[in-house]
Amino acid sequence: MLIKKTYILLAFLSMSFLAFCFCKPFASDKENEDDYKKIMRNTRTTLKYIHYKPATINDNFSEKVFAKYLEFIDPAKRLLLKSDYDYFKKDIHNQDDFFNNEDLTFYFATVDTIYKRIEEVEAFSKEIFEQPMDFTVKEDFVIDPKTIDYAKDKAELKDRWRKYLKYNIMLEIISMQDELDEHKKQKDSIAETKENTLDDSDNKKKITKDTPFSEVEKIARDEVKDLILDYFRRLKQRKRETYFSMYMNSFTVQYDPHTVYFSPQDKEDLDISMSGQLEGIGAQLQDKKGYATIASLVVGGPAWKDGRLQVGDQIIKVAQGKKGEAVNIVGMLLDEAIRLIRGKKGTEVILTVKKKDGSQQEISLIRDIIETDETFARSAVITDEKGDKYGIIYLPEFYTSMNGTESRDPSDDILREINELKKENIKGLVMDVRNNPGGSLEEVIEIAGLFIKNGPIVQVKRSDGMMKIHEDRDPMIAYDGPLVVMINELSASASEILAAAMQDYGRAVVVGSPQSFGKGTVQTIFPVDQQNRSEELGALKLTIQKFYRVNGGSTQLRGVNSDIAMVDQYTYSEINEGSRKESLPWDQIAALNIERWKPEINLQTIIEKSKARLSDNANLRLIDESAKFMKSLEDTKSIPLNLEDYKKFRDGREKNIEKFEVLDKYKNKLKFSNTQRELQKIKNDTVLKTRRENWHKSLEKDLYLEESIHVLRDIRR
Repeated sequence: MLIKKTYILLAFLSMSFLAFCFCKPFASDKENEDDYKKIMRNTRTTLKYIHYKPATINDNFSEKVFAKYLEFIDPAKRLLLKSDYDYFKKDIHNQDDFFNNEDLTFYFATVDTIYKRIEEVEAFSKEIFEQPMDFTVKEDFVIDPKTIDYAKDKAELKDRWRKYLKYNIMLEIISMQDELDEHKKQKDSIAETKENTLDDSDNKKKITKDTPFSEVEKIARDEVKDLILDYFRRLKQRKRETYFSMYMNSFTVQYDPHTVYFSPQDKEDLDISMSGQLEGIGAQLQDKKGYATIASLVVGGPAWKDGRLQVGDQIIKVAQGKKGEAVNIVGMLLDEAIRLIRGKKGTEVILTVKKKDGSQQEISLIRDIIETDETFARSAVITDEKGDKYGIIYLPEFYTSMNGTESRDPSDDILREINELKKENIKGLVMDVRNNPGGSLEEVIEIAGLFIKNGPIVQVKRSDGMMKIHEDRDPMIAYDGPLVVMINELSASASEILAAAMQDYGRAVVVGSPQSFGKGTVQTIFPVDQQNRSEELGALKLTIQKFYRVNGGSTQLRGVNSDIAMVDQYTYSEINEGSRKESLPWDQIAALNIERWKPEINLQTIIEKSKARLSDNANLRLIDESAKFMKSLEDTKSIPLNLEDYKKFRDGREKNIEKFEVLDKYKNKLKFSNTQRELQKIKNDTVLKTRRENWHKSLEKDLYLEESIHVLRDIRR
């Protein structure tokens, strides 16, 4: 269950937060100083003249920049000392001057200090791992850094790491014991031959019910030691420029949360994310102790078609074609290794690969365009208990091509899915934009236009008050039947434009969380070096406009309110736009005159019928309790490190979790199938077939979708 998984992963969350913070130790980036100054200067100028609401750069601004930067470089307060903080604090009111004068003195001082502390902390850790942990001592590990100050000296910092490592060793002990208990319960013949023994696929040492605790502790300590030392290895590989990106974003975030500086590498990743495509060999890699290891292959990609690369193979060298020099990538930062393997469609890459049997092989591949299928729109046919058919189209994001590259458009994909669903004689359609973070403004206007004749979709205002109305000018309606738009707290930006437009036109009923994310701003991307239109210095994404519904209201902070509001797992979490203190405020402008959808939906009647159905829904009440419980987990400040106390602590939580496990068993009365087009696609694609089957299984557990189908029935009446 989600709650249980979240709880189990708590230990390593703070480790992952640190992972993006560090660079190659003691490598000077002074040679980049001129570039850094140019980036700072151009960013400041662009923000001043183009941002929707330029910040006032003063001492108050400086304080916020200082606090954000320290949070970025040491979020868990397990690196810097109180003396470091106090030394840096002398510049708390100088950040505005540093920004205006491109002064990097403070930046270099902080980075040098971080490098020094990370070496010390690694040494602390190695010493700590040499001694067994005493789990009978009564002490706690603080997991909320907001409740503690920086360590007053190195002794306190070392003790903070001792508790952190002890916490993770304790979780490893309990994990091994839990797996052993689970192993005992197995009744098949294989389990019986290994009764009371644990031995996983990662070649961990075995434990039995008779293994002394001291040995169990040693096994757990060694396992965590391997993880932590590998973690430090990756930290020390990070380039120093990573820190500079953090420093820059300490300034940009003060304008609003969506204004971001991207390094050239980060910009490349953004382009891939926005388009759902990349050019490469179609292999997903993971770092396994310094080796770029094949984790999976993309079906249909060059590596999959070639057949020689297998999961578990280690890539040792990469050459750009037959004339290219083979570069050894063992120990290289994974991001850098991936960039060597990626390349333009039609180009050759030669990989030297160490196979699982220890042999080496040279594999030549021709790169191609790889599409991430899960990024794109997909649909399913829903059959209810009466035999009536409905359709669902799920849109994960409003993807778009970047830098003029060829890509798919969601409006074309959704039109195709609509036409396929219409062939199934559906009686209603659900547009699912839950968890959709947004994307292309142009595409959401096109998509909204598929459901209305024509008219304005969204209003956009610049900082100077200049207004623009984005309209659907195409009278063609792709689908004119009953329509529901499903949202949740993570439906943002373009998703909110779609839901708001359908709501304002009376075209659809919005079902889902009480409100959506609340991002009512428009961003654009400029190269930092605008004079040469080059991205060698990175790019700046900044807010240039706010958008407003056709009824005049902003979705900023307030989001879109569902017509049929249902609590969900995110309802009590602080994850929306309003939880960010840097967010722009809500406001309102004049409404537009529009021609509402005919025939009108009797919304009040539909709401009353839904309330009657949901008023005594036991599953919905449990979801509400579960969401509150999740919030209590987020609010936990510390964890006991005494093993018996921790087990009691965990047992108390497990008892709470048990009552929510019935939600995992919930199954609605709907049946799901593929369209005819999809059936043809999955004939020769077993991975896609499995993905669709898994999606359908998740839809079978979807209480919100079930209510959406009820609403579609009510609209039909």
